[in-house]
Amino acid sequence: MVAPADNRNPDEPGSGAPPEPVDARLYVPDPKGWTARVKQGWEKLYCFYKQPGQDYFHQLMSGEIYLERGEEVVCLMCALRRRLITTDRLNWQHRDRSRTGGETDA
Repeated sequence: MVAPADNRNPDEPGSGAPPEPVDARLYVPDPKGWTARVKQGWEKLYCFYKQPGQDYFHQLMSGEIYLERGEEVVCLMCALRRRLITTDRLNWQHRDRSRTGGETDA
């Protein structure tokens, strides 16, 4: 069976066209040792950090993207909160140079 042609105009208000995707890229300012993974299966895996106001470690869900370094497993929300990752595409320009060894533009 053939689907009917889509005659919607995406520029027309109320057209029902899907919205433009938001730039949702993430960056790891200090990537040494970190690996991005996708949790597969239903075995229990917990984030290394607790969320504010919680006294327990939260479980990652199947299909969830997380960071891993050795035994450390960090969900993306905790990684953002702890500044392990950022949405700032130009993060390398905004770094504190004293923290990165004091490089100069010579």
